[in-house]
Amino acid sequence: MIDSYRRRPLYSADNEDTRSELTALEITGEDTVVAIAAGGGRALSLLAAGPKRLIAIDRRLDQIFTTELKAVAMEAFDLAGFQEFLGIAGSPDRLDRYAEIRLSLSRSARRYWDNRRGLIEKGAFLAGRTETALIHFMMALKALGRMRWAEPFFEATSLEAQTALLEARRRSVDRNLLWWKMFCHPLLIYPLTQDPSFLRSTDGSVGEYFVGRLFDYASTNLVRDSYLLRLAFDCGLTTRSPLPPYLTDPGFERARKSLDRLEVQFADLRDFAARIRPTGPVKWSLSDVSCWMSESQFHELLRVTIGCGPPGSRYCFRNFAARRELPRDLERGVRRLRHVAEHLNRADSSVIYRFEVGVSTSSAQGAAAQPTRMTARNAAYTCDAQRSFTT
Repeated sequence: MIDSYRRRPLYSADNEDTRSELTALEITGEDTVVAIAAGGGRALSLLAAGPKRLIAIDRRLDQIFTTELKAVAMEAFDLAGFQEFLGIAGSPDRLDRYAEIRLSLSRSARRYWDNRRGLIEKGAFLAGRTETALIHFMMALKALGRMRWAEPFFEATSLEAQTALLEARRRSVDRNLLWWKMFCHPLLIYPLTQDPSFLRSTDGSVGEYFVGRLFDYASTNLVRDSYLLRLAFDCGLTTRSPLPPYLTDPGFERARKSLDRLEVQFADLRDFAARIRPTGPVKWSLSDVSCWMSESQFHELLRVTIGCGPPGSRYCFRNFAARRELPRDLERGVRRLRHVAEHLNRADSSVIYRFEVGVSTSSAQGAAAQPTRMTARNAAYTCDAQRSFTT
C-alpha cells in the first residue's frame, strides 16, 4: 500500500534525548507530569520514572494517534515484539500484530491507522514526515558520496581519536556546509515537514547552526552514542543502536508497569494549563514548542504553565534555532537552574538543542493568559482522543 507523504504523522521517531528531561525534572511518585505527545517516545520514557500521573498532550491528532499506537503496543507486546512492531527490529508480520491490538485503540485512532497500514507494515517508528525527509536527504548525500567524511566519526571509540578527526576533517565539513544550508533552508524544508522551527531561527542559517551544534557536541561526547545522529547516518535504528529509555529493557518494563498512569489528551496546551488545578508539584516537559510560537506567544504560555503550579513545580524546554528565555516578570518567582541547563547543553545526545530549566519558588507568578478557545472541529474529537491506559 502506498501512503502519500501528507498522510504521514509529523513526527514518529524519538529525535530528542528524554534522559535530559529526566535529569531536569527530577520526577517523583508524587508528581503530575505534563509532556508534549509528539511521537510518543518522550511521554513513554518519562513514564518510566513512575510519576503519579503523566499527561501527554498535543493539538495535532496525528501525534495523539501515534502516541496511542505506541502505548497500546507496549501494553500488548514484550520488548522484542514491541521493537519488531515499531520497526526497530525486523518482522514479517507487523500487520498481523496490528490486527491483534487495533480494537484496543480509540475509534478515531483505529480509523487513522486503518487508513495507513502501509506505514505500519514498514514500521511506524520511521513513519513521520520529519524522519522521512531527514532519511531521504541523508540517502541522497550518501549516493553522491558526500558523507564519506563522517564514517570515521561513528567508528571512533575515544574522544581523543574523535577530536583528532574533527581537526583533520574540518575542511571537508565546511565544503559540505552548503548542502546543510540548502536542506535546512525554509523554502525547502518547511513544505516537506510543516515544522515552523525552521522558520523562526534567531541564529541565521539553520543548517549552519546545526553543524555548529554538532561540532560542539562532538568536542565532549562520542558521536556514536547519539541516537539522533545514528538514526540520521544509518537511516534508521536497530536493536544494536543507542536507544531512547522506553526502548531499552529497564525503561520498557518500568514504563509498561506505569501505563495506568498515562493519559493522552488532544487539546491546546494553553487551554489545558489554564484549566488544570494541581494539588502538588507539576513537572512541565515543554520540549521545543518555543519554536512553534512567536516569542510573545511562548512567554504567554510560560505565564500560564509555570504560574499554575505550587512551589517546587519544574519546567524544562528545548530551544532549537530560535532562542527563547524566561520572561522578566516571572523571574522573581522562578529560580533558573542554569548549571543544569548548561550541563544538558553539552550532554544532550539530540545535539541541536539548548535548554532552559527552572523551579517555581512561589505560585501564581504573573498574570495568567487567557486560554485559547477550542474550535468546533477540535472539540468534536476531544472526548474520543482523550484516554487513559490500564494494564
